[in-house]
Amino acid sequence: MSKKRNEQSRISHLKAAVYQKTPKPLLPSKPKILTALILIQLIMLTILPLWRTYRISWVLLGASIPIAGWLFMRWRIYASVFITPSRELTNITDIRWQPFMFLGWGNETLNAHFLESNNNSKDVILYLHGYNSSLGRGESRCQHMNNMGPNIFSLDQRGFGEQKGKYEWTILKVIADIELLLEKIPTILGYIPDNLWIYGHSMGGFLTIRLSSHSSGWWNKVLRGIILESPATSFPLVIEKKLPGRAVMANSWVRHILRREYQRIHPDLNVGYANAQIPFWGIPKVPILVIQAGNDETLGNDHFELLKEHYHDISEIHVLDSMPHTSAVDSIERRKILEKWFSKQIN
Repeated sequence: MSKKRNEQSRISHLKAAVYQKTPKPLLPSKPKILTALILIQLIMLTILPLWRTYRISWVLLGASIPIAGWLFMRWRIYASVFITPSRELTNITDIRWQPFMFLGWGNETLNAHFLESNNNSKDVILYLHGYNSSLGRGESRCQHMNNMGPNIFSLDQRGFGEQKGKYEWTILKVIADIELLLEKIPTILGYIPDNLWIYGHSMGGFLTIRLSSHSSGWWNKVLRGIILESPATSFPLVIEKKLPGRAVMANSWVRHILRREYQRIHPDLNVGYANAQIPFWGIPKVPILVIQAGNDETLGNDHFELLKEHYHDISEIHVLDSMPHTSAVDSIERRKILEKWFSKQIN
């Protein structure tokens, strides 16, 4: 009980995510019960010849077919959202990276990395990669920003790269991890940074928006600005693109499944599926630099249009036709824009 109270006090001031652990149910869920019943029916038909002579066995089998189809589609929806895809790992190569561990959501031990300033700067930039990406794919961006002076912190996010957490993945768990990583930074450095910026690419941009609009802890006073590179701005838009086949056509059913699963995983859920997009997701109150791929082959144009609609008056926006969405490709033009904006921030 004392350990639980200590954990609650450690995170009680954090605002961007949710922290209550997923409760363990006393009884199995309805989908699990239905799956078990169908499997029992199939086993009986296979190993008991006498059972096959009864009409009821075939009636039950016929009734099981649409239920099995429903269960299969439900699993496809669940797997496309709550299980992260596998991808060939891109390792970091710069030997200057200093690894360290911290406690993330659910008190789980996670790994992160720190690239120390080469000019004794007390400033920090936190780099957040996109969905199905990793720190290794965005390493050149971190090295470039480190050459500009600040200390760089980053990590393979939950479920990606070398990080655990592939199953029952949620974006709120990732945000909780990052808030707790931010909490750890003064311990790693030995001081509270003078200034903080957050750089988010793609889904990392979506995380950055949430963190900067619900800032807490030491970074609430020193957050100076955010950089959004081809950011996602709507979770429903992302999910619709990920859903299998005709599931998009059954939107109300899909939303019901996602809502139930999120409520099961996060009993303290503080943001709904429909509200997981800007402006409800958050409006940052710090300077915003947006660097957008002119032909975004991954997210399309809908996310950028949503950003322009709500953030146009508070952002410096650059659209680069020469820059693709992927972080595996860097752009000299992107670097120059960032350097100019950051120089104004420092001065």
